[in-house]
Amino acid sequence: MLTGLDLRVFAAFVALSVIGSAATSEATLITFEVASVAGNTFEYAYVVDNDSLAVDIEELAVYFDVDLFENLRMATAPFDWDPLVVQPDTVLRDDGFLDGLALLNGIPPGGSLGVFTIWADFLGAGIPGRQRFEILDPVTFAVLDSGLTVPASGAPVAEPNGLWILGLGLAALRFRRSRPTRSCGSEGSFR
Repeated sequence: MLTGLDLRVFAAFVALSVIGSAATSEATLITFEVASVAGNTFEYAYVVDNDSLAVDIEELAVYFDVDLFENLRMATAPFDWDPLVVQPDTVLRDDGFLDGLALLNGIPPGGSLGVFTIWADFLGAGIPGRQRFEILDPVTFAVLDSGLTVPASGAPVAEPNGLWILGLGLAALRFRRSRPTRSCGSEGSFR
């Protein structure tokens, strides 16, 4: 039988699991492939999937960290989208970005669109990775969705939901083991 304390621990576990899964769920998936062009110049190729937004995606922005990227150049975009590239600004400490605006049709729910290709000089070590993105309402500029881009293949991406559950499970086991054991007296009641 669960005690009041056990119920509170269980409720906290459920609440943290829900919070952890809600914080990492994305209605939009932007996958990328990255390839070296020459020196520290890399090419990002993006595909956008509208997995569960109830509206068409008509504007998107993919951000390039001001400390990691410079010299952004648009290479290709779908024919009915208007791309805009804004350079990172080291004086104002603003990230650069690729903004894509649908001229005719957006990406409908369940639809996919690619390929947006951009070249950028990477200032970090190794190969550049995931980036922040936002899906915007083109009229109000309200953020409809946001998240991180995901490698299309190759590099594995950690599953935050699984890590939350694993961490909470380990915490629950630790709590369970640290509780004092109860013994049954001769009358059969707990002391």
